[in-house]
Amino acid sequence: MSITNHKTSRWNIGKPILKQKLLRNPREIQGKELWFHTLHFKCRQVHFRIFNRFIVHFRSGMAAAVESPPQSCACKGVRFCALCETSERVQRLRIEEDRYAKYKVFVFDHTTGKAFHCPSLNSTSSIEEIQSATNSCSSSTQNDDVIDINGLMVVHDFLSESEEADIIEMIDGVEWVLSQSGRRKQDYGPKVNFKHKKVKTDTFVGMPEYADMLLEKMRSVSQEKLGNYVPFEMCNLEYDESKKSAIEMHFDDTWIWGNRLISINLLSGSVMTLANEKTQQLCYAWFPRRSLLCMADDARYGTLFVVLVQ
Repeated sequence: MSITNHKTSRWNIGKPILKQKLLRNPREIQGKELWFHTLHFKCRQVHFRIFNRFIVHFRSGMAAAVESPPQSCACKGVRFCALCETSERVQRLRIEEDRYAKYKVFVFDHTTGKAFHCPSLNSTSSIEEIQSATNSCSSSTQNDDVIDINGLMVVHDFLSESEEADIIEMIDGVEWVLSQSGRRKQDYGPKVNFKHKKVKTDTFVGMPEYADMLLEKMRSVSQEKLGNYVPFEMCNLEYDESKKSAIEMHFDDTWIWGNRLISINLLSGSVMTLANEKTQQLCYAWFPRRSLLCMADDARYGTLFVVLVQ
């Protein structure tokens, strides 16, 4: 099914920011494999992220001081979209070659929690190719080239079609704010200053009404892994294919956000990509529409995110 636009909505939940100690410091990890992960979105998608520390995928990069006509998007630094991709600022950005061209590729099987080697895939494979390979590689009884990625979990059909439709209607009933890289966003929660490590709660008026339903659904899946959190921030992100919406590679902050990163994917399927630079391995996790994805422990710390245009 082809959808022209795609929304990503991320909802983060956790205990009060100033009172909860991080469950794990990434600098203390010894002998563990650190993974980088990537989001590949096909179309329009709403994607809630529920963390025990809230995360917002907005990172700025270097800005080139050039004179350009006023642009109608919010991009700056290394960010760009369809509206500004031909601007002088973007043209001056350095285009890096594919860092993962020689990496060994695996696909994640949500039923076993393991990743299987798939030689037919590479670092530029499409969503359709990854989805097809996931079904064939993980079901093969002769595939013994397997790796474990501690902390990675995908729950298919987390939401029903009617629940998805209700949530989308409520989200679209709220005004969107223009964001960078061709996206729009809705923010709920305290304002976080990452540079000075400060939190302001004076503008926080509460979570949207569908928050409780999502929390209850999470508890029904796994009280131990998904149920022990109290929401304090939510971010809805809309990715529009026609705008070439994307987000550059970035690291999830460990000061304000904790061990679990949880996403709920709506309106279209996507792929979460994890890259281990030490072992030169890529792992694709097919992330279907209305599914939930949780990254914790080794799958959470030492990771980078990117949402690619393709």
